[in-house]
Amino acid sequence: MKAIDVKSVLIGALLTSSIFLGMAATSPTDKWDEKQVWQVRYINGTDIDPKGYEAGWEVFSESENGYSFRRRIK
Repeated sequence: MKAIDVKSVLIGALLTSSIFLGMAATSPTDKWDEKQVWQVRYINGTDIDPKGYEAGWEVFSESENGYSFRRRIK
């Protein structure tokens, strides 16, 4: 009886997970295009909790001076 090679199983699992995550990265209705419009907001201060922002905003940059948030308008 043949033994299963652990290295082959790991390579197969990584390939399968990368395909799965690549397919799940975006929905069919949410395509990237050059006509997207983003609203950007900068908040200064180091004591601001990045989790305490309004719905629709996402943190896309963090520095010593504060956080940068963005949300898609169009």
